Amino acid sequence: MKKPAVITINLLVFFFSLFIIDNLIFFFSNYLPKPFLKYLSQKAQINYIIKNNHNLDIIYDEYIYYFRPDTYSNVLVDGIPKKQYNDEYGYSNPKNYLSSEEIELILIGDSYTHSRNFSDSIRSFFKGKVYSLGVGGQGIYHWKHQYLRFKKIYLTSSHPKIIILNYFENDIGDTLRAHKYFTAGLTHSAYYPMNEFNDNFKKLNRTISFFDETKSIIKYFVALSKIRKKIQSSNNAQSSLGTIEINKECKIQIDRMDPKKKLFSENETPIISNEIKKMLNLVDFKKTQVFFSYIPAADTIYHEKFTEDELLKNSYSIYKESSKNFRQFFNTIEFPVEYIDLTPQLINLANRTPLHPCNGKDTHFSSYGYQQYAKLLTEEVKNKAKNTKQSIK
Repeated sequence: MKKPAVITINLLVFFFSLFIIDNLIFFFSNYLPKPFLKYLSQKAQINYIIKNNHNLDIIYDEYIYYFRPDTYSNVLVDGIPKKQYNDEYGYSNPKNYLSSEEIELILIGDSYTHSRNFSDSIRSFFKGKVYSLGVGGQGIYHWKHQYLRFKKIYLTSSHPKIIILNYFENDIGDTLRAHKYFTAGLTHSAYYPMNEFNDNFKKLNRTISFFDETKSIIKYFVALSKIRKKIQSSNNAQSSLGTIEINKECKIQIDRMDPKKKLFSENETPIISNEIKKMLNLVDFKKTQVFFSYIPAADTIYHEKFTEDELLKNSYSIYKESSKNFRQFFNTIEFPVEYIDLTPQLINLANRTPLHPCNGKDTHFSSYGYQQYAKLLTEEVKNKAKNTKQSIK
């Protein structure tokens, strides 16, 4: 047999064998060891999660996920990995926090709200009990489901005096993504990708793997290799994630979000306004006062320091328009929600002392930043509460 024919036959045998192995991985991913999960395609990971949820650090439920109760999760604190406790219901609060006294204030939001730096800072300014329902990666769409779950846990016969809805600038993208999946009938939260990079909606309906698992494994190691390279500081909008140099001692990581994905407009994004209303429909406003607080991203807060960066300038313009639209929205709906935008104060504070970790490893507030935001938010809530029937300590 001639050499080209032998090579061709060997290649065919190789690719056919790889095809069989690839599909065995795809169809039986739930039998693979847990550490192998990170290498697989999204569809294979979902298969594993649904059938092995008892073995994971996150509990995936209908519409929402939360952390396994009475465990510790790895989180970044000032850009440094640390352990953070999850209470008996899977939220980031002190142990046995619901065992006594009435909850006065509930915090709802994503990773900013999930941070104990934030909720503990709020607790230091409020005398009443503060409970956090913050879970990272979820948006406005998930607020109502987290609140409904909590009502079943605790609020069957009582209501908090205050609910603070912490809105971060990526919540619009998270909500639109969730709406897309859940509208398609993929209501189990295992299907919901926690970020846009894992959004492979079109591939979820595939019934066979054409080397998808092989490609996923290769892509994982290629991506890991790139992540190991130092992210270069840049004053131009070249990537979705980068650093900006505040001074020689301080480089801050920013998430360069597409400004179009963080613009709130009641007319252009009716899904967002409808989801806010669905959350508000669950509240008894005779007993509870609701505050909606706008949390700006780092690119908005530091835009004044980088006037040549078109994306940062555009991000600030989008923030201004979104905030104006939010204020108008809450002024016209039937629900008496107090809108809070502390961005100007945060920008002034950041001009003196950075509010984010200076090691360039985390896009969230630093411990100092959370403390300052919590202090400003507490003062604003107390001032606005004085003008209503609700009173707080």
